[in-house]
Amino acid sequence: MDMTSWLRATPRLLVITARNGRPARLAVERLARERGWELAAAPADADLLVVCGAPGPGLGDAIERIWSQVPAPRARADVGPADGARDELDRAYRGLRGGSGAGHASVSSATEEARPEPGRGTVASAHEVKAHEVPADEVPADEVPADEVPGHEMSGHEMSGGHDMHMMHGGEVAGLPMADRAPDRDGLTLDVLQMSLGPVLSDWPAGLVVHVTLQGDVVQAARVEVVGEPGPAWECPPAAAALDGLAQLLAVCGSSTAARTARRLRDDVLAGTVDSAVLHRFARRLRRSRTLRWATDGLGKLDDGPDLAGDATARWLRWLDTAEHGGPAPDAGRAAAALTALAGLVEGRELASVRVVVASLDMDLDALMMVPG
Repeated sequence: MDMTSWLRATPRLLVITARNGRPARLAVERLARERGWELAAAPADADLLVVCGAPGPGLGDAIERIWSQVPAPRARADVGPADGARDELDRAYRGLRGGSGAGHASVSSATEEARPEPGRGTVASAHEVKAHEVPADEVPADEVPADEVPGHEMSGHEMSGGHDMHMMHGGEVAGLPMADRAPDRDGLTLDVLQMSLGPVLSDWPAGLVVHVTLQGDVVQAARVEVVGEPGPAWECPPAAAALDGLAQLLAVCGSSTAARTARRLRDDVLAGTVDSAVLHRFARRLRRSRTLRWATDGLGKLDDGPDLAGDATARWLRWLDTAEHGGPAPDAGRAAAALTALAGLVEGRELASVRVVVASLDMDLDALMMVPG
């Protein structure tokens, strides 16, 4: 098999979700899992870009930037309604395999040589944060090691500039960007960098942008913005919603294996086929994970708020309870409360902690339209 054929054999999907695209994302993730397709963490890892929902102009510009960073051979799928996911993925896959189709770029020898190995993303950020290595093979829910979940140092392609994380600097010298300087909280004069996280990041709330001011790797100030066209809030069994949030948190913490298991259980809940014994074993092992607790303890602590009280650890423990035993639907004011609190939760934290805090809040920004005023 030549290099081009090998690259096209098993697609690696980079999934981008608009604010109205959560049902489409779930359908795409389920189909990808059933077909043995991998989810990519960065544009350089991907050959199939999948846009879920209708992005609108604000998010559309960011998507075009990401598309320009996906190396050939490549294809793009735009999934609107969830029930159209299968046909759209099939169409894009045929284009990828055949070297033609909408959005497909031809392959050159230079592209093949430049394409990274699977799992190796590009790092455009000045803050490359290493992650523990986690085996990528699927592990049954009852075989996930209790301490398989690594800490909150994200990998380079989790915090990659190629994933729409932009850095603004104080000026240029000989064409190179330079940082401003300002006193930090201790009165020391350190470099100041302006950075935006989102709106296009893997396992990131659709439509969320967090603008941060960094000194070293510490967030000194933060501002939150919401972009994209809203849609109806996602209505599903609370157990499935809890497992979806848990899967994203596990992925952000670096545990791709446990995240895949959580997604599979989520899909089983939605299909009404979940094995309760398997779910309970999975939940029990996560509760025993000292490493997962270490990654989330003390982060994003809130004194009160709808479904949000406590730190990140308290929130994912509640998700496990809901996944096992069910519970009420999320409070309608939860997304608004989380959005209001977010800037204060990340200020003073290391950059690597920001994504853990965000994931622990599990913000469905479409729910904002349900809040009066």
